[in-house]
Amino acid sequence: MQTQVYGIYGLLLSLVCCFGLTACNSSAEQDARQVANQFWEAVLKDEMETAKNLATWDSTQYLGLLHTKKLSAKRFETGELKIENGLAEVATVLYSGEKGDLQIPLRTILSLHENKWRVDVQKTLGSMVSGAMGAVVDQLNNFMQESLKGLDSSLSESIDKLGKSLEDSMNQLQQDLAKPPEQPISAPNPEPSAQPI
Repeated sequence: MQTQVYGIYGLLLSLVCCFGLTACNSSAEQDARQVANQFWEAVLKDEMETAKNLATWDSTQYLGLLHTKKLSAKRFETGELKIENGLAEVATVLYSGEKGDLQIPLRTILSLHENKWRVDVQKTLGSMVSGAMGAVVDQLNNFMQESLKGLDSSLSESIDKLGKSLEDSMNQLQQDLAKPPEQPISAPNPEPSAQPI
């Protein structure tokens, strides 16, 4: 009888722990999404001090790149959120252009500092570059496909290959930009006896 009581208490304790962990995870997701939303609202409203307070201290110098008329997003949407190893990624779409119809997909990257989520502006901008390049390739490919509907299918396949080649080149460029520059190897000085007279 006493063993059954301990078993029931153990089961109840396990359930309480599971609910507690789920609530903590849900709370972390809500906090990360809220910070991402507040950050983009501040950027769109040109409230850079607020955005600065929501960013990691080592990435605040990149805020100036978001504070340009070229970006001039009209609105934003956030979507899927993933939290792993103290980092959160929030799928985000900025709507830019005169009519707000140009979509710029990116990932808002947040890191946990002293139990508070902060936006890593540098990593977020890096995801914006790759997302924008992918969107441009897709839009170019769609435009070409629409233009060529009545043409030969082999030409259409060539356009597909061109689009894939362009996308591969952009991916390679992204990888090259991520690598630190290599130090040039200095050539050894030739010995005086080896020089022609």
